[in-house]
Amino acid sequence: MKDLVIPLSYTPIPTEALLTVLQSYSNRNHNDLVTDFEKKISEVTGAKYAVALNSGTAAIHLGLKALDVQTDDIVLVSTFTYVASVNPIRYLGAIPFFIDSCSDDWNMDPVLLEEAIEQCIHSGKKPKVILVVHTYGMPAKMKEIKRIAGQYHIPILEDAAEAIGSTYQGQHVGTLAEIGIFSFNNNKLLTTYGGGALVTNNQEVVAKVNSWAGQSRDNLPFYEHREIGFNYKMSPLNAAAGLAQIESLSDKIAERRKIFQTYQKQLNEKVGWQVEVSSVFSNRWITAVKLPHGVKVSDVQNKLAAKGIETRPVWKPMHLQPVFREFQSRINGCSERLFETGICLPFGSLKPDELNGICALIKSVFN
Repeated sequence: MKDLVIPLSYTPIPTEALLTVLQSYSNRNHNDLVTDFEKKISEVTGAKYAVALNSGTAAIHLGLKALDVQTDDIVLVSTFTYVASVNPIRYLGAIPFFIDSCSDDWNMDPVLLEEAIEQCIHSGKKPKVILVVHTYGMPAKMKEIKRIAGQYHIPILEDAAEAIGSTYQGQHVGTLAEIGIFSFNNNKLLTTYGGGALVTNNQEVVAKVNSWAGQSRDNLPFYEHREIGFNYKMSPLNAAAGLAQIESLSDKIAERRKIFQTYQKQLNEKVGWQVEVSSVFSNRWITAVKLPHGVKVSDVQNKLAAKGIETRPVWKPMHLQPVFREFQSRINGCSERLFETGICLPFGSLKPDELNGICALIKSVFN
């Protein structure tokens, strides 16, 4: 492979903005950085409360724990996702039940969700939580999912790890259910170079999550712990990186959407896309496409790699992962077809000539 010329995504460190933030907090308590970043997340999302943590995975773990998920409880979860959506279920000894996707938005299929709930109830065990993922920044069908969840009295945890800035019917994803989470990993639109957050409107949940994330230390003049806790708090330096970037979030989303629109215009009907209907707004974190019949993902990857352009297959569904194959699933074949035909294209800051070149190379494989 040629040396990498265009990475899949790269977020440079905003040195000047970061320095300005750090200087403004000189001689202040370091934890003020974290507290102020939490306030900014609340402002951006519209959530009453935000808890900054050291990863989105930690946020899912504590979110599930706050919803009282315990050993052998069933958690219904999207199969077309990254493994971090599912691992915390197993941390708690709970059981994932995988739900396949809709062909339009690639997110959890509400019909299959309801079928899975009925299946579980029929077998004598009602699911404890629905964990829905807004894949690649595209909001899931939350109206239908919330209706089903309400009918069966099952709480929802929104995995909006990839979806900061995305909205559903005018409301920020992550705030549409009991608890939502975000990731601020290196390649995210808003990055703290490792980090995440849990958001909620429930003050009791915030109190529990803050306690657990800080090793469950009681508020006493000495160290006392009544339950097991975790070292999940976000560090002040990570929070500083978030504060240095959060004011430019809307600009980054506009840039990412423009990149998507260029791909869409040039590749047009040759490929399949995640569909953005009128009620949703996607941050278009990743531009991922379904290749046409007869075109192999490996052929496109190799063609671009020869020019130093990085691509990546879409998520391999969780129900196909060796570590999860023992668990139940409700499958319609959508996620498997996505895995067979889907590819993620470079989605970081790209110059027009770079985008044009990528599209030309892709189209040359089709011909």
